[in-house]
Amino acid sequence: MRMPIYEVGEHEILREEAEVVDGETVVAQGTLYLTDRRIIYERRGRRGLIRAVPPKIILDVYLYDISNVSIAVPRLKLFTRKEMEIEYRKDGQKNKIVFRLSDPQRWDTEIRKWINDAKIKKEEEMKREEEERHRREVELAKARAPRANIGMAYFGKGPAQGQEQKPQDANVYDAEVRDIEEPKRLGEEKRLPQKCPRCGSDLPAGAKFCPNCGQEL
Repeated sequence: MRMPIYEVGEHEILREEAEVVDGETVVAQGTLYLTDRRIIYERRGRRGLIRAVPPKIILDVYLYDISNVSIAVPRLKLFTRKEMEIEYRKDGQKNKIVFRLSDPQRWDTEIRKWINDAKIKKEEEMKREEEERHRREVELAKARAPRANIGMAYFGKGPAQGQEQKPQDANVYDAEVRDIEEPKRLGEEKRLPQKCPRCGSDLPAGAKFCPNCGQEL
């Protein structure tokens, strides 16, 4: 018996020979696989008089894409028709497939169990991806922020064509620098000695008359 190729870390849960049916018609015969991530059905190959038909995977769906599982088991053992219907979404389309199995009840129980686990893991994965996408958007926005261009000259259309212009945020930066430097400069000027306008003598701070010539200030 051949096996489908599993993903890294994927584990097989169930495997059984099964038929795909449409009403009373058998559409395909092959093997149904249940893993902790997917349901896979491989149609059995067959030999023909003219050419052989190779095995083919006709169903490969992740468990989180399955929307419903239902079974039909006859109450009387005399009837052997035991079926399981799976509804799933693939490529944006709703689909369903019916399998004829020996023990659909067991398959139904296991599929429902692993579907819940798969959907929880998928939600966690989508949440991590959304958080990562948001983090990258924030970093990109910071990189594109005007403040990142402070100190960089650029040329473009404006009042003086071709002349160097400052980004708007650079003007804000200059104003902030002035707010810091201006009080410092004024403080230094206040500490400088003042001169008498008449004799040129140094005046003490707060003086109203020149101590040398008596000039009223």
